[in-house]
Amino acid sequence: MERGSGVNDAQAGCIARLVFRALRKSMGGVPSAKRLLAHHTPTLLAATGLDAICASAKTIPPGLKELAQIKVAVLVGCPY
Repeated sequence: MERGSGVNDAQAGCIARLVFRALRKSMGGVPSAKRLLAHHTPTLLAATGLDAICASAKTIPPGLKELAQIKVAVLVGCPY
């Protein structure tokens, strides 16, 4: 059951469309969490920036980062 409706491509503003395009290029699609954040552009930019910083961190091996993200998602009951 969907709790909130995300911004679709037709409703997205200029900045959100740029972020969506970059996400499609890097991930193959736009996660629903980013579509929800697109309702408030500053929050979308902040979350996307934080994701980029975390992904570029070199102190933890990439495989371990992925496992930690999955574990946190399971602990908080994240559906994806």
